[in-house]
Amino acid sequence: MNKVWALFLVAMCLPALTQAEVYRWTDDQGNVHFGDRPPEGSASESVDVREPMRGVPLEGAREILERPVRPQQEEADASGYERVAITQPEDGAGVRANDGNVTAEVALEPALDTEAGHRVVWLLNGEEAGDSTGSSITFEGLNRGEYSLQARVEDDAGQELASSDTIQFNVLRIAIPREQQQQQRPQQFPQGGAPRAPQAPRAPQPQVQQIPQN
Repeated sequence: MNKVWALFLVAMCLPALTQAEVYRWTDDQGNVHFGDRPPEGSASESVDVREPMRGVPLEGAREILERPVRPQQEEADASGYERVAITQPEDGAGVRANDGNVTAEVALEPALDTEAGHRVVWLLNGEEAGDSTGSSITFEGLNRGEYSLQARVEDDAGQELASSDTIQFNVLRIAIPREQQQQQRPQQFPQGGAPRAPQAPRAPQPQVQQIPQN
């Protein structure tokens, strides 16, 4: 607003300045100056101002001053996307994922313009963790702990068009005690396979007496 007032005052004063005689001179550094009073001892020449500059009409200045300032959200809407919001996981939620795989989803209004080369870039803890041309992505192998997540819509040149708010979520994984882990580990056998179980001694077989034939 202060810049508009300054431009308005300068524009109103220009007609008065142009009515006075204007001089041009060059200083010792070779810089050219204009003014109505040249410095003493410097060669100067008169400048012929043929057409005085006109000030901004009062009606135009009033229209500029009364023009509403667009909020930042409306400036973001100029990109074409009215809504960019992460719907999964919820902000502040705990996500149970024993395998460390977490799926995130984003709602876009209107839908992502893939024909124009638009994509969704996902930022996990402030760093780019992947991109997608759909509304969801799966992060694999996340450790237990707190994470921040943001979704940005970018064009094919990498220019940001719109972005969501940054959310926080916690990954919950079951901690298995060491004793239980050892029990769950498969038994290790030496080379050659598992040892064979001892076999019970075979019972004596009855012997049949052969009768000689006459």
